[in-house]
Amino acid sequence: MVTKKQWEYANFGGVIAFGLFLLLSFLTAEADTAHRVMVLFCEVIGAAVVVNAYLSLHHLNGERRFIPFSIMVFLGAWLVYAIGYEIGVEASTNYNWIWFLFLYIVLIGGFILLRKMYAGLTGPFKLLPIFLLFVNAILFVFILFFNIWWNLPFSG
Repeated sequence: MVTKKQWEYANFGGVIAFGLFLLLSFLTAEADTAHRVMVLFCEVIGAAVVVNAYLSLHHLNGERRFIPFSIMVFLGAWLVYAIGYEIGVEASTNYNWIWFLFLYIVLIGGFILLRKMYAGLTGPFKLLPIFLLFVNAILFVFILFFNIWWNLPFSG
């Protein structure tokens, strides 16, 4: 039987592993084969973390349910980003603005929900939603840069 503390630490460790492989995928961006492998690892770990967070929603109660829910909100934006990466959204892609719009909606909704998660948590895990909010803010700036760059008149 898995205890509530073990569910919490499994969620926390899964997010840390996802973050490390995400960082490695950005660091290996120039080496095509290594980058694809790191992205694949990141996607597999992300899927495992989402499943773990969903399962732990049924085992945790009270304010501790905010931990897996904040992880699922955090990974929602990265899921939309991964879908765009896998289908090959580029500057020349027709209707790429639909993907950008959907990603912006998911990110802004995630910002609001993660802020509410922060208010609902106490104890050592209170910083988890803030950290996830920071990482999603970096993704937001990254995506905003590409959206602006791809729409400049000289970029095509």
